[in-house]
Order: sequence, then C-alpha cells, then structure tokens
Amino acid sequence: MFEIMGWPKDAVQKKEFSYFCLYMITIEELKSELLGKLFPERVEISQEQVVVDVDTFLKIQFIEAEAWKKDLEKCPAYLRLIKFREAVK
Repeated sequence: MFEIMGWPKDAVQKKEFSYFCLYMITIEELKSELLGKLFPERVEISQEQVVVDVDTFLKIQFIEAEAWKKDLEKCPAYLRLIKFREAVK
C-alpha cells in the first residue's frame, strides 16, 4: 500500500509516515503545539539534520510553509516541522 503512495520501504519500516496515517496536522495546529515552548539547545530531526537555533528554525519553517501554494504534504518546510514535532515528543 505505501509503495503505491510513493513511500520508500525503509520509511515505512521506520514509521516516518505516521503523521499521514490518521490525518494531516494543519500549520495552525503545529504552531499551537510548537511555538512558545522550551526545547533542548540541539534537536536532531533526522540523521542528517540537527536544529541548533530552534526559534529561528521554527520561524523560517512556518514562513516557508505558509507561503507554499501546492499540496502541503509535499512542502519541505512542513515536512521538517513534522520531523521536529516527532523529535521533541
């Protein structure tokens, strides 16, 4: 099923698809969940990505996600916000 949706098999095994299974969280929901909270100084959102300035990271990602005109689930900034959310849970 996930291969049809374009998900690589290793992503399915790592459960990187979890935020799409039930429903897609909105940008407003992400804002209420993430903004105004305290986070660690460094947040690893993937093996290759470490956030070292959380406030700036969140500000830029939300600007980019709100400016995105195509399908939100294809927005790189939105996907980074989802990864960040999962990393700080």
